[in-house]
Amino acid sequence: MLSGKIVGFLMSAVLLGALFTGMSRAQDVGPVVLTTQVAVESIRPSFTHPGRIEALRTGSVRPVLRAQIVEMNITAGAIVEEGDLLLVMDETDYRIALAQADANLKQAEANAVRADLDLDRAEKLVKSNAVSQREVDYARAQWEVAHAQVDIAKALIEQAREDLADTKVHAPFSGRISAPVYAVGDLYAPGDPTRPAAVAEIVSLDPIYATGLVDQSNYFSFLARRLALEEAGRSIPPLELEVILPGNIPYPLKGTFENWDNTAVASTGTIAARLLFDNPDGTLLPGQNVTIRGQLIEAVEAPLVPQRAVSLDQQGHFVWVVTGEGVVERRNIKVGIRNDADWTILEGLAEGNEVVVEGLQKLRPGLNVTPKPYEN
Repeated sequence: MLSGKIVGFLMSAVLLGALFTGMSRAQDVGPVVLTTQVAVESIRPSFTHPGRIEALRTGSVRPVLRAQIVEMNITAGAIVEEGDLLLVMDETDYRIALAQADANLKQAEANAVRADLDLDRAEKLVKSNAVSQREVDYARAQWEVAHAQVDIAKALIEQAREDLADTKVHAPFSGRISAPVYAVGDLYAPGDPTRPAAVAEIVSLDPIYATGLVDQSNYFSFLARRLALEEAGRSIPPLELEVILPGNIPYPLKGTFENWDNTAVASTGTIAARLLFDNPDGTLLPGQNVTIRGQLIEAVEAPLVPQRAVSLDQQGHFVWVVTGEGVVERRNIKVGIRNDADWTILEGLAEGNEVVVEGLQKLRPGLNVTPKPYEN
């Protein structure tokens, strides 16, 4: 029989061997990482972007005459229709001016009749040598002056009539009007530097713009993708556009893309995109901050990976892929659009590839890992 010391030594050796074997196997297994498989799914990609409501038209209620305000039909915040009477100015001076212009026209017409007679008489007398040709030329010149005075008098009457009509100020278009800064009895004088130039402001409400400032790099990326689609004989997939109001309340009516602004904002590196929305009830008001949300109307098939699995360095976007042997390798990819918490993948991955989602910091090419399923 073996002595007690020999048995104890053998048992210690067995335990140490098991310990070192376990350590070796642990090194072979490698660190644990959480992975997911690239799956092709049917999605309706969407985006959200901060936006601001803007009026299509903004106008001023601004009389063109100097006169006292005698009537005002402006209620702060009220909806006015195009052509509504907003202001009535004192028309006394302008009625007098019209009467004077009418009298001047009658006088000018009388002078023209006399000039007609003088010219006719001179032309008859010159034939019998009773007057000289010089007197005929003088009579003709007087005739031209008289008839020119008639034309001037007629023009002054038209101006006086327009001035009289301008004593009544109408809404230039339909919209919501602000509080007036003048009152009945105030003297309005165009160009007066001591008083506001406008009596009130009007903004159109239906339809209305939702405007978002888009980064110029994204704008040019959009143009490049649109060109690529056009060259391939395809069109940009239609989007469903909506506005999300404060409190995460969806505005019930959908919008359409209207245009890009004609200039970029150099200080922020952005360009404005405008969406057009019907606003029959005036729910959307200029100056409101909203969220613009867009979503593809028709679903598309696309490979997806979680955003947290995608890294970015000087070479571009990349992921870590676990091979069938349990080894990780870097895979450079080209990402498309975001879909909630996922990226769509344009190049670099295939359906079924196993991508590391968590444990990225400790990875290096060729490292053996122990993959475990990632649960979102």
